[in-house]
Amino acid sequence: MNRKTKTGSYSRNSQKTAKNSKPVRSSQMSADERIVNRANVRKRKNRRKKLVIRAVLGGVFLLAAIILVLIMFFNVNNITVSGDDVYSESDIIDVSGANVGDNLIFISSKKISENLTEKLPYIGSVKIKRHLPATLEIIVKKTTASFAVLTDGSYALLDKNGKVLEKGLEMVAENIIIADLGEITSADVGKTIVLKDEQTFQKFIEVKKACDECGLTDLTSVDITDIYNIKLVYQGRITLELGETNSSNLIRKLDLGKAAIKTQDEENSSYRGTINLTVNGKGYWSEETVTEESTTQEPVTDANGNAISEPNTEENTSGNDAESTSKAA
Repeated sequence: MNRKTKTGSYSRNSQKTAKNSKPVRSSQMSADERIVNRANVRKRKNRRKKLVIRAVLGGVFLLAAIILVLIMFFNVNNITVSGDDVYSESDIIDVSGANVGDNLIFISSKKISENLTEKLPYIGSVKIKRHLPATLEIIVKKTTASFAVLTDGSYALLDKNGKVLEKGLEMVAENIIIADLGEITSADVGKTIVLKDEQTFQKFIEVKKACDECGLTDLTSVDITDIYNIKLVYQGRITLELGETNSSNLIRKLDLGKAAIKTQDEENSSYRGTINLTVNGKGYWSEETVTEESTTQEPVTDANGNAISEPNTEENTSGNDAESTSKAA
């Protein structure tokens, strides 16, 4: 009985020990097998590397072949000019820097555009089209004089973007606005004018755009040397004092000034004077006199003698009540 018990106890202990011990792999490789396995892994890695290298080299050779084909078969044989008639075709081609024999694909559109817009200033913009296999088309769009500035004792003509078109002029056409923009740092033909205060030019563009929108034409000069005291001159005889302007009141001031000019021109088309529009929604006439005596300001009126002003609004009257009262008096 005791031996059986011991035998049973031994058997259970053996099973417990076997259960807690680490399992033994039945397919454990021998040293030779491990060596062979590592060799196979290296072969697979080397094979993948060779495939990658071949793919890269193939891509390089393909790219080189494409470039070679482009160089050999897409050279410029013909250069044409289209668009606005600004300069002669031969002048445009000569200045562009493009030549017969240049590669059509790799020719620089940016460089051609810079050459033409700077050296031929009345060209405003340039577009390049490539017509395979061998034609280059240069499409030009002209720009025109929009205003003039006085620099070095003569006038310089500028387009709407501020590019100098001509300089050294003693006079300008009647339809050209003469702008006083303050100190000019540089005004080179073919390049954008540079001012000491760049904010002045931005304000001028804003005012000119607003004049175009509201239809205020026949302006002869604009003074924006002080952006808080802007002045416009209509037909060389009526000055519009706008004072300080912003995006919300500029159009309204110009509309009021335009209405006042129309009313005055119906009564006397040779009238000379000033319209004070510095107060939002109000306009005051001040007639020009030949004496040094100051003139009294009167509210702008229409043909029936009624005062011209904008309807009272919270925006127009807020902050301006005291000033409006003093001027009206």
